[in-house]
Amino acid sequence: MSLDTYIQAMPKVDVHIHFEGSLPRDTISRIVDQNDIAASMRQREYNEWMGYLNKPDYRKIDDLARVYASWLKYPEDLSRAVYDVGVALYKQNVRYAEMFISPAIYTDNGLAFEQFMDAINDGRDKVLRGWKVRMDWVFTVPRDRPRKGDDIARWTTSATARKGNVVGMALSGREDVQPSDQFTKAFQAVERRDVPRVAPARSVTNAEPLPVVLENLLPTRLVDLWGIATDPEALQVLAERQIPIVVTPTREMRLGRIAHLKEYPMRTLLAETKVAIGANMPEIYRTNLTEELIGVAKASELTADDVDKLVLNALDMSFLPADARTSMREQFEAEFGELRVKHLN
Repeated sequence: MSLDTYIQAMPKVDVHIHFEGSLPRDTISRIVDQNDIAASMRQREYNEWMGYLNKPDYRKIDDLARVYASWLKYPEDLSRAVYDVGVALYKQNVRYAEMFISPAIYTDNGLAFEQFMDAINDGRDKVLRGWKVRMDWVFTVPRDRPRKGDDIARWTTSATARKGNVVGMALSGREDVQPSDQFTKAFQAVERRDVPRVAPARSVTNAEPLPVVLENLLPTRLVDLWGIATDPEALQVLAERQIPIVVTPTREMRLGRIAHLKEYPMRTLLAETKVAIGANMPEIYRTNLTEELIGVAKASELTADDVDKLVLNALDMSFLPADARTSMREQFEAEFGELRVKHLN
């Protein structure tokens, strides 16, 4: 037994995972056949997108997620895909996930908002009943569609969303596509209703300064940060405002920013910030939460205590009700103790 097997067995929480980037390749292939996707596209275009299933083009991350998700044309497609994603979480012993999902993709595809909500929650409920994995929803606003922000803010704060396990709103996509002030109105609207907000920051080299993002989007949590560990001013801002962050180290390797996970500054982030690890787009980045934790633990020579802290940080910064967080933390800590005896002694 080892730290690797301990991480595999431990209960986990993922608070940054995108549904559209989590669709298993088998699920996509099944949908392609069922919905005869090839017939609706030029052969060359179809071959190109199918080729990306096995060899993603990291210059087209957002396009890959959007195109594959757009092939889910019917409510039963969406429900089954949610179920498949939930089963993948169960196999990693993820007990709770905040699943980022873009309602605009599916409403643009012809589903009414209520149909969309019924479909995703049908899949969610089957996962909860069958595998005891809870998934709550964070609606994402596509960065390239600022006019859609008001609609998604309205959906996020609706009674249908509250009843339908929607717990937050996020901005998604490259920061250099549109400035954050294009989304201020939408994020202010959900902030007034006490709905949590998530924003990317420093995810591209020419990103807006961190204080600008914080002022415009009022985020409860930040994701996709890069270069933050070597920026004392940014670290100070995070500490002063007590804003937690979620990172995906493999993302930076896939994007060519680091050659190996040993170059990722996880020890600095653990010491200076409230940090957790998320899978982000696991099928596109070819990773998952368990692999992220194992890879970073080896590369940064983390201890079991460090790994426990990363998992518990994710739980602490989740949008679960306080009593649910407390109960889950007690359960996790008890299981950590039992698993240490089995795997680390």
